[in-house]
Amino acid sequence: MRKMRLQIIVMMLLLCGAAAMMAGFAGTTDSNRNGSAPHAGEASASGGTVETGVNGITRAGESAESDLILLAALGQEHMEPSAILTVKIQGEMINSISKDQAKTTAEQLARTMGLSGITTSQLQGNEVFQAEGVLSGVSVHLDWAFTKEGHSYVRAMLVGEAAGQSREMMTLQQQIQELMKQAGISNSWNASIQGYASETASVDGTMAQVEEAVAQKLSLRPVEDYADDTTQSRSYEVPSLGAFVMSGDTPIHMQIAVHEDSMKKSSRITIGFPVITIEY
Repeated sequence: MRKMRLQIIVMMLLLCGAAAMMAGFAGTTDSNRNGSAPHAGEASASGGTVETGVNGITRAGESAESDLILLAALGQEHMEPSAILTVKIQGEMINSISKDQAKTTAEQLARTMGLSGITTSQLQGNEVFQAEGVLSGVSVHLDWAFTKEGHSYVRAMLVGEAAGQSREMMTLQQQIQELMKQAGISNSWNASIQGYASETASVDGTMAQVEEAVAQKLSLRPVEDYADDTTQSRSYEVPSLGAFVMSGDTPIHMQIAVHEDSMKKSSRITIGFPVITIEY
């Protein structure tokens, strides 16, 4: 039940209320935990009666930057230098507009972000406008999904090396959030850092090391957990962090996962604020 509840929370966070249309954009947690590299996939959850809620509250400006600095530092403390940082900014356009207006606004947003021209595709009968590029060495991908009902859901994803590009990603994250806001898109962010453990240990041992180190820096309380033969995942309430999702009546601010990569014979660590939205 706990695993299922966390899956549903992440779906709601990522899909911004349009699950079917946004399926191609969604991130993953437990359902796709065995992937070999950081990338987006589909979140899923099986049936059951679960009470969940989402509160996409984030602190703006310096507070959000502080959280990202902390996330990068936590990851780099325990991961090899090749660790990857992923930041996602997503939201819904406040006003309904026509398809032509949506495309024009998507083009304007892409242009102000510094991306190349928009391409158009179909996803489950909905129009999707996309643009991508490399800004300050960071891979940036913009998706604007326009539904048949006239709703617009937007996501920008930043991917870069945590060791060398964290500062650039933080700057881009703030700029893109402001550009979305100016375009009438209410938005929030989430971020994950992923890399192989810098020390050799079992999944249990690696999780214990990471959790102990984080507990020395943050006041945290475990909320939900999941474990199988090769993976451990745990979510936490951390009041000092700004972004959170609600699991029942409890806020979740952070998730840590460790997965044994049988090919590399090493543990892969993923830390997410407020939850992990990439494949682990």
